[in-house]
Amino acid sequence: MTWDVSEAEYLQREGPSELTGSSFYREIARGNVDGAELFTAFGEKTTSGLETNKIVWPNGVFSIPNSAGIQMTVASTSANDSSGGTNVRTIDVHYLDANLEPQVEVVTMNGLTGVTTTATNIRFVQCIHVDTFGTTPTAAGTITIKSAGGTTYSQIDIGEVRCTSSVRMVPKGKNAFIINVIGSSVSGTSSSRTTMHLVTTFFTDQSFVDPLVFIPIASEGMQDSRLGFTFPVPLKVTEGNLIGMTHTSDKATLLTASWFGWIENAQ
Repeated sequence: MTWDVSEAEYLQREGPSELTGSSFYREIARGNVDGAELFTAFGEKTTSGLETNKIVWPNGVFSIPNSAGIQMTVASTSANDSSGGTNVRTIDVHYLDANLEPQVEVVTMNGLTGVTTTATNIRFVQCIHVDTFGTTPTAAGTITIKSAGGTTYSQIDIGEVRCTSSVRMVPKGKNAFIINVIGSSVSGTSSSRTTMHLVTTFFTDQSFVDPLVFIPIASEGMQDSRLGFTFPVPLKVTEGNLIGMTHTSDKATLLTASWFGWIENAQ
């Protein structure tokens, strides 16, 4: 059975017993709601010290290409990430093009030598991940996808199999709805105080993508612990806007930051 309905219509149909929406989310996961699919992000990074309002992702300053999109180059810091290597041989690049349409390109690795994408209109890289590999499925080096000017837009760290960025862009013709946020801060022998924010570029029906401004929507503090929060009402974000998580930490710490929801056809 397939439904072409919104969550509100579904809940009205099913009655008060379904007000949590859990059945609706399961039906999305099963592919039973037309135009809807799960929409999530997984962020992780290790800081070396004090950081303030930084995106949870493994590189430095977070930025995005211009609206026309660009061509990018993929490379590793290890020769073992190559077409005949022991580690990553090909990666999948999941991106939105200049029209905000989701696309996937498979790139064959060539170790330290950069490989340019066929696509020349990459607007936003949602994630990169391992596609094929030799004897070891993880990255031997740090795999990055960059602009010609050297700006990194996504990254697979050494020993990992996928990107670890908490930021995603909403595709064309879709609205995103965020329902859950989880995160943690672990500093080992030194107690790190961390404040984590869910942020978007969509606020009071305005878009702050160009120039890029992340606006906090919710926050929670922790000290060598974890957080988890379910919104009483899902957070809506419209097409072309970004959703992510930022942190402020007073010491070196390992951070994780993820959020969960879905996208559906804009009404």
